[in-house]
Amino acid sequence: MFPLLKTQFDKLLQAGANLLSPGSIFGLPQLGFAFGLAVVWLGVRQWRRRGAMRPGVLVRALKGSRRIITHPSTRADLFYYFVNTFAIGGLIGWGIVSGLAVSHGVVHGLDAAFGARHASHAPDWVWRLTITVAAFLGYEFGYYVDHYAKHKIPFLWAFHQTHHSAEVLTPLTVFRVHPVDTLIFVDVVAACAGFAHGLVSYAAGRPVDLYVVDGVNVLSVAGLFVLAQLQHSQFWIPLRGLAGRLLLSPAHHQIHHSTDPAHFNSNLGSFVAVFDWLFGTLVVPPEKSPGLVFGVEQPSGEPHRVITLLLAPFGNALRVGQRLLAPGRRTRAL
Repeated sequence: MFPLLKTQFDKLLQAGANLLSPGSIFGLPQLGFAFGLAVVWLGVRQWRRRGAMRPGVLVRALKGSRRIITHPSTRADLFYYFVNTFAIGGLIGWGIVSGLAVSHGVVHGLDAAFGARHASHAPDWVWRLTITVAAFLGYEFGYYVDHYAKHKIPFLWAFHQTHHSAEVLTPLTVFRVHPVDTLIFVDVVAACAGFAHGLVSYAAGRPVDLYVVDGVNVLSVAGLFVLAQLQHSQFWIPLRGLAGRLLLSPAHHQIHHSTDPAHFNSNLGSFVAVFDWLFGTLVVPPEKSPGLVFGVEQPSGEPHRVITLLLAPFGNALRVGQRLLAPGRRTRAL
């Protein structure tokens, strides 16, 4: 009994620390920065359209937040926040693949194939910058591969659709992820980021450290402040032109959650749009919001019940498996 209470108390302390950590996917510094950025964006947009900034526009936007805050989808997101924080808060640590192990394996494999490289004489900052960018792009590529697979493979979609069942978007929606979805994700991104890290480590001929903030890649931290909190939000902030082909703005990700079939399987990256651009899954958002509707058709009933979020995906995945094993058998489509 007491060890269990101590474990939960430790998780409570960790949750509090995460709310203040700049490297957290959901923290007060990031939320504050994102809200300030949204206010500035609304003000600049009003200035460009009407030649003046009107506080009433922001007030109306905030009033519209009441419907989102009280929506059953938001309550489900809050439930999932507590589930991921306390019930399965250590899940990421259960990943099968270690990014560091992959990096070491790449270095050893290249050593065996091509021989060990002599340590580079380039300044330390050059290699630190290179490995920081490489690891970030490796993570982003892994995110894209994982996300693409979950939208294309029915068995994986059975678990990933929990995230897409959100009918309104808030920063808490990032926690609306099924545990199986998370396990697969952390292994894929660890493998890809570790592979990129190993390539640069071998090229440098010596151990190289990333530039980090609170133990997190500094480029990922920048994305957490500038993009992540607003990607699941009501604020329509689009990047267009070349910027919209390099970075995934909040509007890009809101399109990803759209129920419009024209938007299905699009904008699958995290912060970087390059892989979507290369592989033909990029949809650049229009200047004005098209009034998107969010959510996904659930085969198991009401989308915000605990049983639908946590347990139903196993049944959905089982039906997919049955269909694969017995293709002649008629089963209810997902």
